[in-house]
Amino acid sequence: MDRLTPVDPSQMPGRASRQTSHQHAAGRPSVPSNPQDPDSTVYFDAAQAAAASAGARTAPRTYGAALRAEQLQAQGIPSPATSPAAEAEPEFTPIATQADREQSVPAAEQAPYATGAYDFSQLDAGGHGGPNRHRGVKIALGVVAGLLVAAYAGGAFAFSHLYYPGTQIAGIDVSLITADDAAKHIAGSVQDYQLHVSGVGLDWTYTPAEGSFSVDAQAEAEAVLSGNEPFLWPYRLVTGLIAEREGTVDPNQTVPDVAVTYDEEDFTAQLGAAIDEVNATRPGTFDAAGAYDEAAGAFTVAKARSSQRINRDAIIAAAKEAIARADRELALDDSMYEEFASGATDEQLQAACDAANEIIGVDVTLKLGDKDVATLDGATMTQWITFDEILNPVLNASGLTDWIRNLASTQLDTVGTERTYTRPDGKQVTISGGTYGWVSDEATLAQLIQDAVANKQTGEIQIPTKQTAAQYNGMGGRDWGAYVDIDITEQRVRYYDANDQLVWESGCITGNPSTGHDTPTGIYFINNKEQNVKLTGAKDPETGEPEYISYVDYWMSFIGGAVGLHDADWQASSSFNDPTAYTWTGSHGCVNLPPDKAAELFNIVQLNDCVIVHM
Repeated sequence: MDRLTPVDPSQMPGRASRQTSHQHAAGRPSVPSNPQDPDSTVYFDAAQAAAASAGARTAPRTYGAALRAEQLQAQGIPSPATSPAAEAEPEFTPIATQADREQSVPAAEQAPYATGAYDFSQLDAGGHGGPNRHRGVKIALGVVAGLLVAAYAGGAFAFSHLYYPGTQIAGIDVSLITADDAAKHIAGSVQDYQLHVSGVGLDWTYTPAEGSFSVDAQAEAEAVLSGNEPFLWPYRLVTGLIAEREGTVDPNQTVPDVAVTYDEEDFTAQLGAAIDEVNATRPGTFDAAGAYDEAAGAFTVAKARSSQRINRDAIIAAAKEAIARADRELALDDSMYEEFASGATDEQLQAACDAANEIIGVDVTLKLGDKDVATLDGATMTQWITFDEILNPVLNASGLTDWIRNLASTQLDTVGTERTYTRPDGKQVTISGGTYGWVSDEATLAQLIQDAVANKQTGEIQIPTKQTAAQYNGMGGRDWGAYVDIDITEQRVRYYDANDQLVWESGCITGNPSTGHDTPTGIYFINNKEQNVKLTGAKDPETGEPEYISYVDYWMSFIGGAVGLHDADWQASSSFNDPTAYTWTGSHGCVNLPPDKAAELFNIVQLNDCVIVHM
């Protein structure tokens, strides 16, 4: 590639016009244009210099793309202008004026253009210079900035006169309207003004007497608009749009008090009465029963609030503030509760609930026989948990004992309780008293429950008993299987198996009511079976001798060793078929049977079989 060599300015024709001839400069040194200034060296294209020396200058000096093509051609590099695509275009050479040159090629850049040393990487894809492109970007940014400033100023102006979206006054949506328009809406609305107060267990609505409520609508509208903060309109607009979409009031809305006229004394009396009614059912103490939430299965502070009294003065004050703004809704929060009697903070209440929840993890089913009787879970245990003076949960032993006693008396122990059944022949019998039935072991059950609580046990617990019956059907139900039915009114004895099939039947003679020896009614069980027994009556206080001595072959006692079923060969056979015979020839309380029938029953009945004596 040929080097660009300096030329002596004195050898350049037409110097005054700043035009230079092109000479072949191979091997010639560069010459400064000003000997005093080495940096003033003039460079020129060697090919152009050669052409000028031969008098072959045929075209004016070219610039830009044309100059670049000349440089490439002089260096033996094919020019884009000589490509087939370029040959199809008409050839012409633009003529550049001095002004063009100065504009298109700045003085600082003329030397690189003239010598071919220009860095073409600074040209963008469109062939435009980088500085021009940057100037355009700056102009565009300036335009955008101007538009933003104008938009901001316009928004600030607009929201100096219009309400933001989501703005409400006296329950009326006044979004994007003026204060005058809002005042008209308010004036029309307050004619049916009401205030609804809700929360902390209170749900009350105040309806002013006709003509007793009024509001300065214009003052209300202007007061709200004055709090618009127009220079914060981008932020306020966004929060307002969000509130409007959610159907709420813009949280940044300023609602100052305005001139409201109403019967304040009547309002205070009505609201105070509603608050007193709520507090009447609230003890104001923190206890286990009030803090346990059955739905959640845990102690919670929220549930405990149902026992907490609400603050009368604070609620009335808040309601008056709401009326002063012509609000229609007042939602009360937890700040409207009075403190519990213990003075505990919310943090202390939560800690107490958490500790109580730690000891109610037991979940067992109590069974009697094959039947479920009760469930021992958190809801049950809350009856035994109390909080001491520093709110520590305590499992109350006496409470547990009382619970077991109540369970035994109402569900477990059937001995002596009233039970009803229908005999297979259709007679319905209701009877109480006696010794037959279930008897629970309360002390052992209490220990089992305490162990279950300590171990957070789950599953089943079989209720320990002191006495059992054939089956368990709850209080008042039949709990026997096979039984002996003694009907005093009919003077008949029947034996039914567990399926209520009649197995045996006979006439009988029961105790003589005329002498005070009635056979006791009730539900009993066969407690002894013996043969060849000597029966001895109680001693006569006058003679000191037994009232009677009888020898029987078959003895089946059901009340201690004193009353039972047995054979009575001293009774006339006809008396066993006479339903009235017991009133004049009755026993001392036992149930007399014909000897052969007594033998049959003795071979059928079993120890612990039920015996029911009824009228």
